[in-house]
Amino acid sequence: MKKQKEDIPVHYFERNLLVVAVFMAITATFSYFTYSYFIIVHPLSFVLAVPAVIFAFQTLWLMLNPYAVIYEDKFEIKRSIFSNKFWYFIDIKSVGEVNKKGFNITYNDDEVEPISTFGIRSSNKQAFRDAVNKFVCKSLVVDRAD
Repeated sequence: MKKQKEDIPVHYFERNLLVVAVFMAITATFSYFTYSYFIIVHPLSFVLAVPAVIFAFQTLWLMLNPYAVIYEDKFEIKRSIFSNKFWYFIDIKSVGEVNKKGFNITYNDDEVEPISTFGIRSSNKQAFRDAVNKFVCKSLVVDRAD
């Protein structure tokens, strides 16, 4: 049986602490109301328990996972527990400049996709774009050498 190649992260980019704090506040609010309704045996406590548990897992996941991870051949943005997306450097032709919303990547077929950087630390936005651009340039050099 052939072993699968293990992906070793090269760079991590942290989340904005404000996003984590907002999720903590929402979780605390839902948990408080769920508990207070549960004490008085109100049926609304079971309705509030579902979003309270979902927000609790989401908040814990946000605290334990970085916003973006760069590997040697791809990068991943972990926006939430429900949406993780990978982009492979070999598919990308160029990386645009950073603006307020994020930056654009251009694929080899000239399709442009905006990459939102909402949720990443503002001090890491340019560094994230530069790291992605660095690995895209490396993949282009390797691709042309073949």
